[in-house]
Amino acid sequence: MEKTVNWSVGAVAMALAAGEIILVDVREPQEFHAERIPGAMLCPLSDFNPRTLPHSGKKKTVLHCKSGGRSGRALRMCQEAGVEVAGHLEGGILKWIAEGKETRSDLEEKKGMSVPQSVMALGSLMVLVSMGLSLAFGPIWLLLGGAVSFMLLQAAFTGFCPAARFFLALGFRPA
Repeated sequence: MEKTVNWSVGAVAMALAAGEIILVDVREPQEFHAERIPGAMLCPLSDFNPRTLPHSGKKKTVLHCKSGGRSGRALRMCQEAGVEVAGHLEGGILKWIAEGKETRSDLEEKKGMSVPQSVMALGSLMVLVSMGLSLAFGPIWLLLGGAVSFMLLQAAFTGFCPAARFFLALGFRPA
């Protein structure tokens, strides 16, 4: 297995400005549309296929995500598939922002509830309903609250949330 190559924020910024790299964002669409590095292309890890990565003759491909975990996984997937990738942005977009670099957003004006807020509100409501039903009809209804808690934990650790995709489809703002 090849060694992971970490790119610093400064190196990525310089290479982007010089047109030397293709920056690929492996976060989910709602994260990308809420805030992204200018010039980055979206290839979500949930649908990631190393063989379909964009490439251009002389440009190197660099991956990034929120903090480096998902782009590290995507980099390993590329290495296992034999697809050449130069590395990934160490610390992800969080470090990019912390170092004062520019970002873009598709949000013109933030109105209403965001997708993460919607998911949290729905999850909280379902847990309360579960508790009420368990008091009225028996403890079996606590399974509903447990399932909701599991979904929220899974979303927190993987970055993928089916409920978030549902709210995006309904037209809620990304963040």
